[in-house]
Amino acid sequence: MEKETSVRLVRNATLKIRYAGHTVLIDPFFADKGTIQSALGVNKSPRVHLTMPIDEITEGVDMVLQTHIHPDHYDATVKEHLPKDIPYYTQPQDKETVEQDGFTQVKPIEDMTVSGNMTIHRVSGHHGFGKIGEMMGAVSGYVLTAEDCPTIYIMGDCKWEKCIAETVERFKPDYIVVNSGGAIFPEFSKVDGSIIPDEDEVMRMLDELPTNVKLIAVHMDAIDHCQITREILRNEARHRKIDMNRLIIPEDGETVDL
Repeated sequence: MEKETSVRLVRNATLKIRYAGHTVLIDPFFADKGTIQSALGVNKSPRVHLTMPIDEITEGVDMVLQTHIHPDHYDATVKEHLPKDIPYYTQPQDKETVEQDGFTQVKPIEDMTVSGNMTIHRVSGHHGFGKIGEMMGAVSGYVLTAEDCPTIYIMGDCKWEKCIAETVERFKPDYIVVNSGGAIFPEFSKVDGSIIPDEDEVMRMLDELPTNVKLIAVHMDAIDHCQITREILRNEARHRKIDMNRLIIPEDGETVDL
């Protein structure tokens, strides 16, 4: 078995992960800069260009893993750039939509699935709380496990809460990919807060998690309702004297070797 393990941030929450001999694409989002309606009516999304050609992103990919299908995680151009017969893993709620886009090997994960030496465990969470959380709908995270590989927990657009902490306790991941953009919808977030972790929530995670767990912070600097930038997150971490070996903040296109 190939033991190379790496996480490459493409943009926003799109990741290209080498794991247990597989190349997994997470939440493909290929849209050109400014081609998707703004969430806040401020700046059309995405706010930045891809830093690499799409064929470089898709090269070697042998499966897709979709946390949910909001337009900043799955856009209309995805069906133009991926083979229709690629194994496409989703949460059960999204199977029909992805099939309608022409993908023929859509595989909803109820609990877990095995591909070669890799096991993918699906875990549920909340994409915000209160009224806005209800409106956001179902969202999943995935834990990747394999012999001789670090365990990676891709949290998806889930907030840090008791059920997520229980997932960490159950699987004991070495790395957690956390969507740290602090996305808001002002009319709801004034009451119920952000719909994904913000800088304070990421700091709380670092306080509450075992010290061996490292966070890979993504989902920043691309979508207008994400209020937290990489620099804001770094600034907060510096202020709180966080060990930056535990908080990895990759740039678009950067590969993190695990």
